[in-house]
Amino acid sequence: WYQRRVRGKMIHNGNLVELGEDERRIRLFLMNDCIMSAAPTKSAWMSEAYKMVDLLELKNVTIMDVQDQKLCFKITQYPANMFLYKAETEQKKIEWVSLIKRAQQDLKEAVGDRPDIELKQSRDDIIEGTWEENQRRAKFRAEALLELPEQLDVCIAQRDFENAVRKLRDAKPDIAKLDQSSHGPEIKARIDSRLRQLTDMLTEVNMGSGMYAHGKASKKPVKQLLLLEKVTQATSLFLRNKSTNLKMSIRRIKMEGTMTLYITKLSQTFFTTVAAVGTEFKAVFSNTEAGCMPSYVSWVESELEWFADMFSRQVFPQGSVVGHGVAGECVAIALKHAGQLSMNGLDISFLMHRLLQPGISETLKRNHIQIMEASQLRAKEEHWKKCEFNRQTGDIKKLDDLLKTYNVDLSKYCVSTGDDKIYVTLCHSVISFVRSFHSYLLDAKKMYNVRVKKQLIDSITSCLQFQAFQLKLAPPDEEIRTVVSSSDMFMNKEFIPAVITFLETQVTQQPVPQIRNILDTNDML
Repeated sequence: WYQRRVRGKMIHNGNLVELGEDERRIRLFLMNDCIMSAAPTKSAWMSEAYKMVDLLELKNVTIMDVQDQKLCFKITQYPANMFLYKAETEQKKIEWVSLIKRAQQDLKEAVGDRPDIELKQSRDDIIEGTWEENQRRAKFRAEALLELPEQLDVCIAQRDFENAVRKLRDAKPDIAKLDQSSHGPEIKARIDSRLRQLTDMLTEVNMGSGMYAHGKASKKPVKQLLLLEKVTQATSLFLRNKSTNLKMSIRRIKMEGTMTLYITKLSQTFFTTVAAVGTEFKAVFSNTEAGCMPSYVSWVESELEWFADMFSRQVFPQGSVVGHGVAGECVAIALKHAGQLSMNGLDISFLMHRLLQPGISETLKRNHIQIMEASQLRAKEEHWKKCEFNRQTGDIKKLDDLLKTYNVDLSKYCVSTGDDKIYVTLCHSVISFVRSFHSYLLDAKKMYNVRVKKQLIDSITSCLQFQAFQLKLAPPDEEIRTVVSSSDMFMNKEFIPAVITFLETQVTQQPVPQIRNILDTNDML
């Protein structure tokens, strides 16, 4: 079929074993311009029939002897196909290798595949010696350029990337002059195609495993790309493999102990690694003319999105409630460790808040609903009696310390009976509200950012307004008038103004007129 269609000349043929995922017997046909492999097939009218499997152009293949396997040889087709064949005897293998190489040489001579090129010499190229010596050197370099594509094919097939890069760098001055000769553009195109293939193979190297897994070897592919002046591909390879290593380190962290302990380990590992990558990135790409730091910044942003997603799934889980204070503490831990990137000139706090904002907003909303529901339940069960505390339990001391956070003096509302009992002239619902609201406010302070300001102010306003309004609905009974009046004064004259001051000085850093309006409304009522 091949001879009828292409009029090729048969040089040699024979049975071989093609090695790969599945070994199979094939028959290899060597023509004067191609190599064809065929597999045996059944035929009703032929005793020996074959079906063509591969057809390789002879000028685009490289034949190599496999030294560690004395019966095998390898044929590589540009740009990426590789075929490994096994002969019956070593003598037949040697015969196949020599015949293919001879056919390639005959094909080059027949079709003129080795055009003559002349490298014009500049003053820098002329060294001491006679004119004939300089001409011989120029001719030798021209011959080396003609053989360079085949040499690069062999290096790429053997994954000898360092040698391929060295050959390209040595020939770089002469490659630049190819455009000035008659057949130069053709040779340059062939070299450029090998350069692209070499760049692609170096870019696809995974430094997280194999020979590039540890130590200085992990920097070799990046170094080779930089020597080829492929800065973009070098930064992409460097950061992609650092991303793989980072994720592997994060996945090794076990979920043990409390949530805050896990988040501490997670944040420390992530941000310490990212900061170390930045330091190494500056050292590796310090000599490049192009500014590479935008690539690092973009990488940090993409990795931060991955971290925020993992963080949110642990700290802000949908359908479940995290205890008061835990979410805020976890956010504070993450933001603290994120400050490590400041040594690389990166302030990512605003980006962190943006990525965590959906989870923070949902947590504030959920905690607000809990406080409102608890306040409604306590209001229904309120007996409007003063609260009794025992000195020995320490509950009164904890309440006093809590209120000192807002500079509120609890002693003016306390009545001592001389024994271990202390009575506070505040109703039970107010004291319980203060405790739960304090936890909510501290949690919100740790998670606060400008994106949730309106939501936080609205939530605080509705909580304070609801609790203060419940006191206005107390029954008009003389026996409870003292407790109701004392609780009302505590809320409107002590606690709400203290909360406003706390928000304006420690949280929002801005006036909160919306909450101040609560006091005006309560005074009017």
